[in-house]
Amino acid sequence: MATPYITGMTALCLFHPGRTWKPFWHSAGSPDRWLIAGQHYPDTSSFFGDQELVDLSELLAEWSIEAPICISASYERAVFEILYNHIELNNQMVPNVQPSDIDDVVDFSRVSGWVSEWERSGRLKRGPALRAWLETKRTW
Repeated sequence: MATPYITGMTALCLFHPGRTWKPFWHSAGSPDRWLIAGQHYPDTSSFFGDQELVDLSELLAEWSIEAPICISASYERAVFEILYNHIELNNQMVPNVQPSDIDDVVDFSRVSGWVSEWERSGRLKRGPALRAWLETKRTW
C-alpha cells in the first residue's frame, strides 16, 4: 500500500493549496475521524500511483490542526474514489453528495476521462454507472 492519505468526503471538506474554494462548506471534523485510503476507503494507488495527491501540511499548520496524515487526494481523485467505493465495488448509490453540490469546484471531465480510460482497459466494470453519476443534473 502507498502512503496513507485523506480521501472521500474529508478531502472535499478541506482547502487545498492553489484552489480558491473547497467543494463542501462542511467542516472536515476531527483528524481522528477523517476518511483515510486503505482504512475507510480503498487505496486507488494501483490506478494513480502517487499522482493526484496534495500536501496539506502547511495549511494544516497555519490552522493549528495537528493531524497524523497531511497528504490528501485531490478533489478529482477524491470524487473518483467515492464513486469507485460506492458504485464500482459495492454497487450502491453514493450517499450524502450530489454532483450539483460540487461541480463548481471539481473538474468532472478529468474524472470522466479516467473512468473511460480504465473502463476500456478492463479495470472498471461499472463505468457507465460512474459516468451517469457525474452527468446527473440538479433534480430540484
